[in-house]
Parts: sequence; structure tokens; C-alpha cells
Amino acid sequence: LGIGRWQYVTILNQQYVDRMIATGWAEAKAMTIELAIAVVLFISMIVVIVVLNRIQNNQRNQELADKADTDLLTGLNNKIATERKIQEYLDRNPDKQCLFFLFDIDNFKKINDTLGHAFGDEVLRSLGKQLSNEFRVTDIIGRTGGDEFILFLKDVNDEIIEKEAARFANFFRSFKAGEYVKYSATSSIGATVYPRDAKDYHGLYTTADSALYEAKRQGKN
Repeated sequence: LGIGRWQYVTILNQQYVDRMIATGWAEAKAMTIELAIAVVLFISMIVVIVVLNRIQNNQRNQELADKADTDLLTGLNNKIATERKIQEYLDRNPDKQCLFFLFDIDNFKKINDTLGHAFGDEVLRSLGKQLSNEFRVTDIIGRTGGDEFILFLKDVNDEIIEKEAARFANFFRSFKAGEYVKYSATSSIGATVYPRDAKDYHGLYTTADSALYEAKRQGKN
């Protein structure tokens, strides 16, 4: 190290020099590792945030889709969702035998006129809740009109098809609505079998509607 005419000379032990170099490299290596860890943690946080946002968006979209498919009074599928879900199932499972019921509440207008529309709504609300508890979550239950409903039982074989029909008819023999005043509402039901009677939703609805009309013609209930 030259300073003017002066010279500063330091004599170092080679081991000391090697140790100083090793220490410098170790510090640099440690700093590099810390920096790499910080970068990884930062990227991981970004990935987690993106994934969580995507999950939340998917949940929000699913909730909106469920809301759009749901009948607000009964909690069942609405008319559009009922038709879509049944047709989608038929398209995916053309060889599965299914049972399609179209039914309504007998003399529902009289219920509204004599007991009031609020009680009429309570009858429909109770029916939706009890139907949901009675049948499988995989079956499709929907409200398609004022007091008109559809029950679609998936994948039923010949051995149980009449049993299921009888079980559904018996459901209305014990159905009661109302929290304080218990009202026994009856129903007229039309049934049809896929694919024996029809090949798509509209065909099933038409044939079940004819059966429903016949049930009403014979005296309802």
C-alpha cells in the first residue's frame, strides 16, 4: 500500500488468508440462501393468495348458481333447474331406468281462499322440506309451477319400481302442513317410466301430465 514515499507491508499467514476467504464465501452463501428462502416464501405467499382467491371465487360462483337454481319458497329446484338436471342425467345415462312423477296439491286454490295465501305458502314450504327428507339427495325434486312439483327417481329397477310408486303415494297419506293448525293436504300424481314411456324430459312430462289428468278425473287423492 503506497502512501507517498511510505510503504505499508503486511505479511499474512496463508491459513489466515484461507480462513478469511472461507468466511467471506460462507457469509455470501448464507446471504444467498436467506435471499432464496425469502424469494420462495414470497412466491409461495402469492401462490397461496391466488389459490385462495380462486377457491373463494369458485365458491361464490357456485353459491350464485345454486341460488339461481333454487325455488325460494320451498328450497327445491326451480322449473328451469329441474328440467336441465333431469335432461342432463338422461343424456349421461341413457340405459338407466328412472321413475318420473308429476304431481300437484288437490284443491290448492281452495286452501288459499279459505285459509289464506300465507298458509298456502306454508303448505308448499312444508311439502318441499318433507320431500327433501324423504328421498335420496341424488334424486331430483323440483317445483315447476304454483303447486306443481316433479319428483325424479334415478336408477330404479323393475323389482322396486312399483314399491317406490306406492311409497310416494303413501307419503301424502301422512303429510301434514302448518305449525299450529295441522292440515292434511292430498295430491294427484301422474307417473311415467324412462325409457319405456318416453325418451327425454318433455316426453316424460307429457305422459306424466296425461296420467295426472286421469288421476284428477277419477276423483283426485
